Amino acid sequence: MDSEKRLHPRVKPENLPVHITIDRPPDEELAMSGTVIDLSYSGIKIKLNTPLKAKINDQITINLKLPKSGIPIRIHGVVIHCLSQSECGIHFIDQPQKKTMDDLMFECVMRRH
Repeated sequence: MDSEKRLHPRVKPENLPVHITIDRPPDEELAMSGTVIDLSYSGIKIKLNTPLKAKINDQITINLKLPKSGIPIRIHGVVIHCLSQSECGIHFIDQPQKKTMDDLMFECVMRRH
């Protein structure tokens, strides 16, 4: 029996770099880099290069570039789970435009072929 409960399928890009910024009140900002493990229209799983400094419900800004065209994308999300000291799952809180996500998904799939 399939226990998958996601609404959107996941894409697993190869070596897609990502940069995140964690904002904490009042003026603390943490910047980290890593790679995308997988992503969908509603969220992303990231493996960071250093131990995670985020906590559940921390708001995060995700910066990445489309793998083929290099077009930058900025997405805001919230940490929904920490899988290890360097992996986290983030749910998008300001849904990117559908075309932007379509382009990202398409380029991630095409990059693998």
